Amino acid sequence: MISIFKNNPIFFRFWIATIASELASRMHSLILIWIIFKWTNSALFVGIAMIAASLPAVLISPYAGSIVDRHNKISIMMFADFSRLIMVLLFAYMQYISILDTTWLILGTIFISLASAFFNPASYAILPTLVHEDEITQANAIGQISGSASSILGPLFGSVLIATLGVTKTFIGAGVLFLISVSFLFNIKDLTYSITKITTPLLEDIKTGFKLIRQFAIVNKMIIKMAVVNFFFSSLTIIIPIMAKAEVKEIAYLMSAIGAGMLTGSLFLSSVKLKLKANITLSSTFLFIGFAFVMAGFTSSLIPLLIEMFVIGFMLNIFNITIIAIYQKRLPRESLGKIMSLIIAISLSLQPISYGVVGAVIGYIGVFKALLISGIVILISAYGVFKIKELNEEKLQ
Repeated sequence: MISIFKNNPIFFRFWIATIASELASRMHSLILIWIIFKWTNSALFVGIAMIAASLPAVLISPYAGSIVDRHNKISIMMFADFSRLIMVLLFAYMQYISILDTTWLILGTIFISLASAFFNPASYAILPTLVHEDEITQANAIGQISGSASSILGPLFGSVLIATLGVTKTFIGAGVLFLISVSFLFNIKDLTYSITKITTPLLEDIKTGFKLIRQFAIVNKMIIKMAVVNFFFSSLTIIIPIMAKAEVKEIAYLMSAIGAGMLTGSLFLSSVKLKLKANITLSSTFLFIGFAFVMAGFTSSLIPLLIEMFVIGFMLNIFNITIIAIYQKRLPRESLGKIMSLIIAISLSLQPISYGVVGAVIGYIGVFKALLISGIVILISAYGVFKIKELNEEKLQ
């Protein structure tokens, strides 16, 4: 892992920027979940808030991806994080003068979600141009470390700031991190933008993206499987505050355990080159995630729950890194931005539905049944992943 940084300082700057951006996003998410559950004591309201955090990105992603392919991807990432910087500082000011409420928080979160819809596909699309082709899987693993590390440090750091300095200064801290991201991205060149110019109409470009997804069977067949995992993984956002009885420290611990697993998975793939067939690797991740959900349903004490959340995070990142690397190798790079944004939109399309459904029914079925149903469906999906012929032909290197 050190060698890729040593030989490629541009990629190192890109990595630092994504770490700072992800860390700021996680801090905002913790504040959003904790403060709304504290204000309302309602899983339904938390679900509504998380819909606001995810649905706008899902809806705008097809357009965002085509825009990403047409413009400088680094500039788009900088603009997105600068926009999020302004919003979290506005949250801080509103909290300081005591006018921040659930409505303002949700409206601002919609804006942040829209900015994220541009940042994420741009980062996926630019990454293959920053490294050699044989380093793409390793670079993705290292790139995922930014999200994984932030999943640990964001909730922990955010909970410490909330407890010691208050919500206002925690928002300011998130703003500083977004500023760091913008600073490290500054002056990185997007070589694809200088080479390729797209002149087709925007809607036609989006239709082309859908045609390309249908054209590549490995993408077409995996999208539903990705959506299933995201649907049930997203339910943890609603379930965790209930399991933690709204204690901000326990919420942070459980969220950080998922992040610790994701970080470990990223570090594992950044240093080890798997030589298994893709269908074995990906179906195995589904099996472990499904079993962890089922076991969590039977667990009431904190330590075993932390272990189960760790396993979910570890296997989720093995899945994410593997499938993204396959897409980046197989799909045409000049269309990678719009294809990745469509993949993100489709695979995450059930996420806001998950927030709404789980938030509405958790009071009736309880945490145990919610986790049990989630685990069983994921276990069933593992077999479907294993049987995908195109994955059976793809060997990881």
